[in-house]
Amino acid sequence: MKTISREAESAIEIKRSRFIGRSFKPATPDEALAIVKRIRETWRDATHHCWAYRVGTTGEQARYDNSGEPQGTAGPPILDVLRHNNLTNTLVVVTRIYGGTKLGAGGLVRAYGEAAKKAIEASGVTELRLVREISAPIPYTLLAPLEAYLARNGLEVVNKEFGEIVILLLRVPEEREPNFRVFYTGLVNGKLAYTVLGEKYL
Repeated sequence: MKTISREAESAIEIKRSRFIGRSFKPATPDEALAIVKRIRETWRDATHHCWAYRVGTTGEQARYDNSGEPQGTAGPPILDVLRHNNLTNTLVVVTRIYGGTKLGAGGLVRAYGEAAKKAIEASGVTELRLVREISAPIPYTLLAPLEAYLARNGLEVVNKEFGEIVILLLRVPEEREPNFRVFYTGLVNGKLAYTVLGEKYL
């Protein structure tokens, strides 16, 4: 899956109507709706604030709003841009400032879609990797070689707990777990096992 690299803003003008596309990175539907509310309160003089979002592991939570524009002419084109780019955890709000000339249904679809596309282009897109969070116990005597392996392979250490042995909380990309498993099992001579706590896209 993918998401935007950064939040951004872009604008286009069609027949004196200005369409301002803004992109955001919400993690939940509630966060997306809070952003929409903030935009409406900040730019009260705008004619419409149309939006769409996709959030979740695969972008499975999706919603749009036409904000008073004719049905299907604003929210759906924005959502189509998100789906076309396979984006998740992404919200695009297109604010329209009416210029006095009606665009018709087809014109609105093109305008809102183009404004959303420009906002995404300004944001850039980054690939999300499926990462497994792993709790790995390790004796103090074997901590140094394990840490050397992790550093050499660019694996993230999120936390360390020091007790009778050390517990490392790691983030390991899914495709690299088999190699980690082989190294870890060999290092501890099969006497310990790590636990996969969960996985997420990062």
